[in-house]
Amino acid sequence: MSGFLAICCLTTLIALASALWAGHSTLQRSILPWTAGVLLGVGIFWILPEMAQDQGWIVTVAGLLGSLLLLVWIDRHVCPICPFCAAGLHLKKAGHSADSCQKAVTFGWPLLTFACIHTFFDGWTIGLSAAARHSSSALALSWGATVHKLPESVAIGVLAARLTSGRKSACGAVLLIQAVMAAGGILSAWAGSMDDQWAEVTAIPACAFLLLFGLLTLHQEWQVNGRLAAIRAAAPGLVGSGLAALATMILVR
Repeated sequence: MSGFLAICCLTTLIALASALWAGHSTLQRSILPWTAGVLLGVGIFWILPEMAQDQGWIVTVAGLLGSLLLLVWIDRHVCPICPFCAAGLHLKKAGHSADSCQKAVTFGWPLLTFACIHTFFDGWTIGLSAAARHSSSALALSWGATVHKLPESVAIGVLAARLTSGRKSACGAVLLIQAVMAAGGILSAWAGSMDDQWAEVTAIPACAFLLLFGLLTLHQEWQVNGRLAAIRAAAPGLVGSGLAALATMILVR
């Protein structure tokens, strides 16, 4: 539980700093291509192999592709589900973001309510590492949720700043969202055997979410600065995630 509380504190500090520096969008946008590599690396090198070990490669890949296609359809035709898009962090030149970001931001407090729901399940998923130690899918999901919370906290801060009237209100919204995340982690620790079932049910959709966020961000960078620039920006995060997964596999097994 101490590790989970440390993650809560770190992501809260990131979100608060992002809310206070919401006007400096150039710096925040420059970080996004790197996060794309991290998100893709976590999904491909951490979560995917663990799911395949538990459920088999055919079932895992088929379920992942189906979930990813469904999420892409929702993102394109229903409402944007990318947190970076919702926070308006994508550049206006990119095709995915121009109109949909503005539409998302006008949702106001309902969008913050959705953020609370999302972070509750983030907290629950991160807490899986302590509550369901014998499940490889649970451990992989926990690591994946932890890594994706770092860049997502930047989007949460910007989102809170844009949907509130001042810095104090924005910081209050961030603290509320993070408190809900902490509640999710605490309930996960109390859930017992439910965590194994939760890991099995949510593993494929959770991995699909990470891949979608990474692909959308990488596609946006590709459109704005070109293919080579996008690959160079995402490569450190992608390769670093792969090396970290390999090191963890060697040390644990």
